[in-house]
Amino acid sequence: MRSWLLRLSFSTIVAVFPLRPAAAAGVTEDVPLPGGTAALARALGIDPVPDRSRFMFEITRLLYNTPEGRRPSADAFLQALRQSVARARRLDVPVDTRPAELVPVPLNAELWSSAVFHRKVAPRELVPAIVADRSAALLCLGLAALDDRTLEYFADHPLLIERIYERSAPAFGAFSSSLRIQDNRVVPPGARAPSRGESLGVAPGKVEERQAQGDRDEVTALWEAVIPEKMTRPERFVLQLLELNEGRFFYLYDVIGQLDPPRRAFALGLWMTNAVARTERFKALTAGVGVFRESQLRTLPLGRASYDLSMTLMRIEVGPDGTPLPPASRGLWSRVFGGADLPDDPVRRLRNAEDDPIDAAWLIDTIGSVEVRLRAERLDQLSFGQRVFAGAAETSERGDVLVALRAFSRYRMLLWTFERIGIRAPAAYATAARRAARIGALEGRRGFEAQAQFQGALALLTRMAGVGTLDAPRAQKLIERLMALPTTEDGRFAGAVARWLRDDLAAAIASAPTTEAAVLAAMSGPASDGAIARPVTWEGQGYRLDLGAAERRRLQRVREKQEGVPLDAALDVAAAGRALRAEKLALDDAESIVARLSAVVTDIPRRVGHDGEDSTPTGLTPAPNAADALRKAIDELSRDIRNKDVKKAARMAEALIELGDTLLAEALPSIAYAADVGDPDGAVLLADDVSRRHDFGFGGRDAETRARLPWAVPRADVTPGVPWHITGSLLGLDLGLAPLALRRLNYERVLEAPKLTSNERDAFALSVSLMSPFALHDADRDAIADAFERGRRRVAALATPSDRGRAASRPNDDAAFDRLADELSMEAWRRRAVRWTLAHEANRIESMFSSVEMLVLGGGKTADLDAWGMAMVTLQGCICSRLTPPGRWPNLLGRPQLGLTASAVADLNLHVAIMLKELHLPAALAKVVLSGAMQDFIDEVRPTDDADWLTLSRAARVISRDRIEDYIAAATAAGPLIPDAGLRHQD
Repeated sequence: MRSWLLRLSFSTIVAVFPLRPAAAAGVTEDVPLPGGTAALARALGIDPVPDRSRFMFEITRLLYNTPEGRRPSADAFLQALRQSVARARRLDVPVDTRPAELVPVPLNAELWSSAVFHRKVAPRELVPAIVADRSAALLCLGLAALDDRTLEYFADHPLLIERIYERSAPAFGAFSSSLRIQDNRVVPPGARAPSRGESLGVAPGKVEERQAQGDRDEVTALWEAVIPEKMTRPERFVLQLLELNEGRFFYLYDVIGQLDPPRRAFALGLWMTNAVARTERFKALTAGVGVFRESQLRTLPLGRASYDLSMTLMRIEVGPDGTPLPPASRGLWSRVFGGADLPDDPVRRLRNAEDDPIDAAWLIDTIGSVEVRLRAERLDQLSFGQRVFAGAAETSERGDVLVALRAFSRYRMLLWTFERIGIRAPAAYATAARRAARIGALEGRRGFEAQAQFQGALALLTRMAGVGTLDAPRAQKLIERLMALPTTEDGRFAGAVARWLRDDLAAAIASAPTTEAAVLAAMSGPASDGAIARPVTWEGQGYRLDLGAAERRRLQRVREKQEGVPLDAALDVAAAGRALRAEKLALDDAESIVARLSAVVTDIPRRVGHDGEDSTPTGLTPAPNAADALRKAIDELSRDIRNKDVKKAARMAEALIELGDTLLAEALPSIAYAADVGDPDGAVLLADDVSRRHDFGFGGRDAETRARLPWAVPRADVTPGVPWHITGSLLGLDLGLAPLALRRLNYERVLEAPKLTSNERDAFALSVSLMSPFALHDADRDAIADAFERGRRRVAALATPSDRGRAASRPNDDAAFDRLADELSMEAWRRRAVRWTLAHEANRIESMFSSVEMLVLGGGKTADLDAWGMAMVTLQGCICSRLTPPGRWPNLLGRPQLGLTASAVADLNLHVAIMLKELHLPAALAKVVLSGAMQDFIDEVRPTDDADWLTLSRAARVISRDRIEDYIAAATAAGPLIPDAGLRHQD
């Protein structure tokens, strides 16, 4: 670094001269960078080195979106760089003759010299000069985000550049991407351009037709109603937009510009028929945007607050014209957000409720005005309601909808689970919420056992529905029976859940020698048999694809490792208690009961009932020693039988039924965990059955926490001095245990500390955890591979070998690229970077696009391929996977605290699909392949920061065929590829 600075200090030539206007020869200039991009990036601690085409954009973004002191080496270098520039002003120094690399910079050196630095800066010195000056760097970032015609306007108005540099560089750098100036007027997002309508995606003929009809521009009128300047005076309008309300108007302007057209129409109120009301509501929106105060524009200009304005507007579901989809009544949602209690008479609560639909201003006031945690909750409630109850238009259902939506804050996982199963009836949600509330009123050990039985039973049903054993109607009927189970006056189930398992659930699934075997088989999914087995050939060996058999084998091994209470043991004890309560209990019946209980004792593993107090969740007393209690009951029964005292023997019924509840409260969580703990040989199963440490939150400090935690999203709790455990609900353990869905196949490699944040790593793992092999079809695999190849060919055609170097200058190719970029809603800075790459590094053009973009360019429909997508739990508030369409990614960046970048990077999933087609292997193998591939990916990928999605995309697509074959080999060892005995096929 010292050598680099020394060369710079003797190469900077300074000549101070007065400011004068200077129009740029073009919108960008390629300037030489002495020493090259790698040297400067290394000096700044940036790795990997950004592409030359986007070097200035990435360098400025990375340097000045980090609080001072977080990058000590970069800060030291910048300080030395600034001192070098200052010394160079006073010296006549020679030119640096080191080899240089060309990098594009917005505008040109002459304009930067006159409008920004007020001194002569040679092209070779421009990049260091910009990088050393924070305001100049942020100005550069903002200029890079503009389209060419807007950049031309800035080149012709250097005083505007100077003013922004001096006063508003952070806001301009953060929010300029939606600013468009054409034909000497500002064109706001969603408005029609006065000419060249095709640049806005509107055919020129349509624009002329609308203008001929006298159709005025509603969007321009809205902005001019809140900004005291006309858009036909761009310089003044832009300054007002930047400087009013501390840049918050510019923030709103950019957020609206980043939305898809329907949501943009919603935000602007274009769906409202009353123009006066529309304007008033838009004024309310601009006045309310200041409620989002978490952003730190001066210190972290590119940072975005959690659940801010952008995320709020992205959540709302709207029609094509921007009309909010139902339920959209302000009255309903005001009452939903008014509390967490479940109203006894919800219909009365909704009387006289305001029926006006929600709008953007109402959302901002209702959601933005509360603290961040509550914002997230309300957005999830809103998303959930619109997904699940959009069809609940009947007045008779509105009361149940209100109960269900209010219940979301305390019983989130219950409601998400119903949605996951496919239940849509509002009454089913309301009934379940009320039952959960009654169970939640129980405290201590009794409350724990009630939750464990109730949630454990639901967890089994959820798994069975997820693998296709139960369809939604059958699952709903079983749930309704479960909800209707009676309890004692003190809230105990008293054997009711055990009876439901043996009578209702067992009747709905295939039989097996034991109830637990039947349950595990139903949780595994259908097994292939001779008629439907899928033959697969791999490395000359014949296999059959059997997802169900493989999962059943894994579950059985996990249950053995857990050494937990067998489900049948708990059911048998409960059944014995019920038998003892029979009105006409004979002595022979009592003897038979003792014999069955004696067999049960031998089935209870020795470790059950011998846990230390440190494994008991806080707020609970240790569970009674089940084996000792059962032996004691057997001894007393035997004594009563010897004494031929049947009536006294019957008195043991309640004790046995209560013991059955205790055993069932251990068995059901253990089985629920078995579904999601991953590899039977994994470390989580080495020491103990972690389900025994599950914490429903009974040790919470306040009543509201204790009410919420039993149904909260499960999460791993790592507290010093406390054994690792999961806190929250038993439902959705695939969320809390998501990292266990991955497995490391190569333990010999020496790994560096991961570069991804823990939130990003968890988000990638969650995407694999939520993937269902039963939903992965060969037809979709082929559609992905074929669309990707078509898209790749379109991109490659932009720069053929014979035309490299001239591709970006040819009119036909310009039009082809514009069409391609429009299909992807590509940002202006990326368009310019891709064009530069075509002109200078055409052989790298394919690396400038993500796999999802290639898929879309090849005609692939992302909505049809969501089974191959990424987890949307944080982004959309659902336990689901989606392929995020291109164009929405910029809204996700800048929030490392939420791990949202992973939501857009489905490249590894798509790469695996393509490789499986190439290897002629079933799509259903993708999850087992990804379990190894994703672990290696998150271990090895080295992005510059959380927003570096392009490095993530590239790393996913270069995973070799050999490594994919290694992951497939795991499927033959402990996965769904089961050898066909005695069969061997030739390749």
